[in-house]
Amino acid sequence: MEIIKKNLVRHMEKLCQEIGPRATGSAGNKAAVEYAAETFKTLGYDVWLQEFPCMDWQNDGAELIVDGRAVEVDAAEYAMPCEVSGELVCVQSIQELKTANLTDKICVLYGELCKEPIMPKSMIFWNPEEHQTIIRELEQKQPLAVITVSFLEDVPVPIIQDGDFNVPCGTVKGKCLSLLLNKKNATLRLRTERRPAVGANVIATLGTGKKLAYSAHIDTKPTTPGALDDGSGVAVLLTLAEQLTQTKLENQLEFVLFNGEDYYSMPGEMTFMNQSLSQPTEYDFAFNVDGAGMQNSTISYSLYECNEQLDAQLEGFAADYPTVEKVDPWPMGDHMLFAGAGIPAVAIASTQMHLLMEAVMHTPKDNLSIVDFQRLEEAVLFLTELTHSLKQ
Repeated sequence: MEIIKKNLVRHMEKLCQEIGPRATGSAGNKAAVEYAAETFKTLGYDVWLQEFPCMDWQNDGAELIVDGRAVEVDAAEYAMPCEVSGELVCVQSIQELKTANLTDKICVLYGELCKEPIMPKSMIFWNPEEHQTIIRELEQKQPLAVITVSFLEDVPVPIIQDGDFNVPCGTVKGKCLSLLLNKKNATLRLRTERRPAVGANVIATLGTGKKLAYSAHIDTKPTTPGALDDGSGVAVLLTLAEQLTQTKLENQLEFVLFNGEDYYSMPGEMTFMNQSLSQPTEYDFAFNVDGAGMQNSTISYSLYECNEQLDAQLEGFAADYPTVEKVDPWPMGDHMLFAGAGIPAVAIASTQMHLLMEAVMHTPKDNLSIVDFQRLEEAVLFLTELTHSLKQ
């Protein structure tokens, strides 16, 4: 038992402290990929790096001056660089956006237009017509730049995060709206850069037979060490991979560390779906771990594409684990790649994860101080025994 926790701590400290942020395409991401690949190789797994093109987005800060007054602003993730000055035009509805003249103007989006993050243009799984309309109108009108106003007063939630959106874009906290409304002119400087790069999924296999897939995502947003999202998932799988080498199984083990779950176009997931999921019948079951190990929370599991017999079997198995709770399905995350292909899947997370979604996830606060290593150890043991039970 103690060795499991030691391994978890070692992997988490490497990923979240020594390496830190692991944005797809970045040097940190490459270091994490190399570390995970070497760990799997040391355990005797066959390892393949499944490469894809991406960008290494650089952000050296932003500046906004409104009628001579500095206003706090951040560059929206993946934003193009700019240094522009022009009249401010503030719009809060699609109708206002459609009728606005934005030529040589800086467009401020707020209200109804910023009630939620807008899906990237390349997002094929879910992209509401309303989101598409907003992006289409902006790209057709081509303002000098766009500034979005967060729906949270004290957190500059970026409404547009899209490397394919070719209008410079900044974001401000909700409480800054009054500093923009009814103002005349502004200057926006975004010191960013879009560098071409190559990313890779880490795929490690052992044994023969129909596949049991285990997945987590190795990438993070650019400014977070990503302890729960999803360093803990990677650490659980690296530790689980060692546990599962100790007993011969009828199935082939396939560990997949996706690269791009927190990247706008999910390039790792799309590459895996196109190259590796063409034969879903090769798989018996899939496990995805994302958001596990939160302090003051139990472990959650949710089921996808499981028939009644399998559902009952898994529920009966989990009943022996007091810190593991079944929750309703969550149709977001990498488990949906497998479920969408008709492969039975289970998603492992934390029951109280929703409490951290807005203020902690994707920020520097998602660090080792909020991780419960006892829960992670329990997740490894749960997945180890669950793997052995599936064929019984």
